[in-house]
Amino acid sequence: MSIDAPRTGHAAPECFALPALGPRPVVLEYLADTVRRTAAERGEAPALTVLGDRRVRGRARRTDTVVTLTYAELDLRARALAAELQATCPPGTRVAVLCPHDEHYVVAFLGCLYAGVIAVPLYAPELFRSQTRLRSVLRDSTPGCVLTTSAVRSAVRTALSGAAWQHGPVLHVDEVPSHRAEKWRRPPVAPEDVAYLQYTSGSTGAPAGVRVTHANLSATAYQMRSRFMPARTAVSWVPLFHDMGLICAIASPLGAGMHMVHLSPMSFLHRPYRWLRALSDYRADWTVTPNFGLTHCVRRVDAEEAATLDLSGLRALAIGGEPVHAGSVSAFVEAFAVAGLDPRSPVPCYGLAEATLSVTMTPNGTGAVAGSFDRAALTAGAVRPVPHGPDAVRLVSNGTPVPGVTVRIADPATGAETPGRVGEIWVNGPTRTDGYWQAPERTARVYADGWLRTGDWGFRHDGGLYVVGRMDDVIIVRGRNHYPEDIEATVESVAPVAATAIGVEGDPTARLIVLMEADAAMTALPAPDREALAERIRQTVSRQHGLAVHDVVVVRGGTLPRTTSGKIQRRLCRERYLAGAYGT
Repeated sequence: MSIDAPRTGHAAPECFALPALGPRPVVLEYLADTVRRTAAERGEAPALTVLGDRRVRGRARRTDTVVTLTYAELDLRARALAAELQATCPPGTRVAVLCPHDEHYVVAFLGCLYAGVIAVPLYAPELFRSQTRLRSVLRDSTPGCVLTTSAVRSAVRTALSGAAWQHGPVLHVDEVPSHRAEKWRRPPVAPEDVAYLQYTSGSTGAPAGVRVTHANLSATAYQMRSRFMPARTAVSWVPLFHDMGLICAIASPLGAGMHMVHLSPMSFLHRPYRWLRALSDYRADWTVTPNFGLTHCVRRVDAEEAATLDLSGLRALAIGGEPVHAGSVSAFVEAFAVAGLDPRSPVPCYGLAEATLSVTMTPNGTGAVAGSFDRAALTAGAVRPVPHGPDAVRLVSNGTPVPGVTVRIADPATGAETPGRVGEIWVNGPTRTDGYWQAPERTARVYADGWLRTGDWGFRHDGGLYVVGRMDDVIIVRGRNHYPEDIEATVESVAPVAATAIGVEGDPTARLIVLMEADAAMTALPAPDREALAERIRQTVSRQHGLAVHDVVVVRGGTLPRTTSGKIQRRLCRERYLAGAYGT
């Protein structure tokens, strides 16, 4: 399936059919071919714009820099980089992407696809942060080449020092001359070839490299287009190495010929107004965020700032990457109604890296659909809708399966379907990947009998998928399953904190521990006030969940371990608590 491109780099794209995407086979292009075709047909159209903070020779420097690449410019730079890779790396070589969150990252990832090598999307190391996870992933993937930029040259050199493998050349994406594009030739490629390794966040275990094929990538881009198009412009701050950022901010927009506007995660975290300002200024049709992004905006963007925005053009606000909370969505919609935000724009979603992101999405224009369910029944695995009240848990529907995807709610022990009950969410379809990089035992455990076992508890109700928690995180007390997300929401209704609920072994049953990540003012509370707060939390949890809280611990903000995508690592929290790091 190889086509050598002419000197211009634009040839008729190769296509392949995937019958599993609908009632009739769907013909798809490889993503690199799609970008080349768009560059030939609409080369002057903007492909991506990068806003905000820039790095100059390793130093953070805040500027108002705006960089825009057209499709013709992006294609030229990707071909130039691909020619460099082809000159130094055999086909199928793993290539680590250690670029900052900017246009160079997009060029690096696309260049890998153009070159026929396997991208390993990571992130630019920072000298003041631990490199433990980064080095772990590099050891696992053993890349034969590294892509980065001159701005982070020193940090990358430090991260690679003492490497236990021969990583080969380090190429600086921003220094590759454009004339190198003349040397590029389209490599042989097949749908089943691995396009990149998507390393999981490690929220419940060690990160693992998911093998994403070209067919997986093209299929998920098609699925996203089928739900969000027509659209012209999108905005994102989600990290590009994360599966949500990679698919929603690189693959899908480029596959649809859209204009993607990027700002860095740190820019958003420091001032979330920048994300909303970009949505307003660029009249974005859609955007993406994890649930905490909604809460961050509500807390940090005041009414006066909200009134300066125009969000009336936003048709789809995709929410995923972590459980979606009804309270977070309603608070966001209420806070930014003054900016013209359509209350029907939220699109709760469910997905995971092993499914190339997309599994279910709420249909556009529906808005977030929440249901109330009997809490005691859920702990026993039964699904019983009830009016909202103190004995109910309010959950948000994550919508219906995207084209070609099948979802089963199964008994994890037998594989039998469990209609009307909580079970493990199993997934199948054209975006289901085939396993992990060099991890046959883990692959056999997760990919079983033609299904992807997600490790998430959930159920179906009125056609929608509801997710109740991770199987590895569930707290079992007297034979009943208690979901930490539900307990955490109860704690956060009592105090303005980020709460984490964990279970530790006890006699005769598990003990519930609540860790609260609070600001400086709360951690400095006098002992009597902290004891009173802990008592209110114990009483509320006891009343709503029928559970006794064994210990309430207040820790400083930023203390609890998180994955690179921001999820709290409950397993590691449990280990640190038992080691005495947080209290007794």
